[in-house]
Amino acid sequence: MNRIFAILIILTPLLWTACGCPPDEKTGELALGDAAKNFLGYDGSEVLVFKNASAAELRFTAIRGKEVGEDQLCYRTTCTEAKYNSPSSCEYYTSESERFGFFSEDNTVVLDLLLYSDVYDYGTAEFYDAFQLGFSFGTPSISGHHVIEARFSGDFDINTLGITDFFRPEATMVLNGETYNDILVYEENSLAVYIEPGKGVIGFKNAEDTWTLQQ
Repeated sequence: MNRIFAILIILTPLLWTACGCPPDEKTGELALGDAAKNFLGYDGSEVLVFKNASAAELRFTAIRGKEVGEDQLCYRTTCTEAKYNSPSSCEYYTSESERFGFFSEDNTVVLDLLLYSDVYDYGTAEFYDAFQLGFSFGTPSISGHHVIEARFSGDFDINTLGITDFFRPEATMVLNGETYNDILVYEENSLAVYIEPGKGVIGFKNAEDTWTLQQ
């Protein structure tokens, strides 16, 4: 009996390892598409100057420049262990992302701009490129999203993404007396951000003022 017990003790770790899932498997790479790379007209070295209607000024720099990252996009689960809350394995693509964090000189106003890819329909290698905004003006903050393009052929239904905080398109808008065409707007409570595709942030507002980019 003791000998059998000893053999079981030796075999238990081996059996446990054999029943575990294998590592995740990389099956491809996904660089940002041209539409995403050109969505913001920044290289990370810019100084962005915004003024309100009273000519007060806010200056922003991307203190970390352009941050290029690499994400793991799992699109298909290949193994799930039988135990509750146990790890699983997936097939994945490595995907490129770009981020610009613009801070005001006193660090009280922040524009966090992210270009990234995500999975459209889990279970298939179908991806899309998108833009995510994080904006804070003192304590209040908001977050908005915009789908740039699908990276696959076929139908794309934005309503299946589970995202509700989308930018809305505006054909024409007047900010501080200047007219802007074909811009994207995200508003929440007292805050708003205005994006011109191909250029970047052209304005924002808080409860007191609207600020527009100086050309």
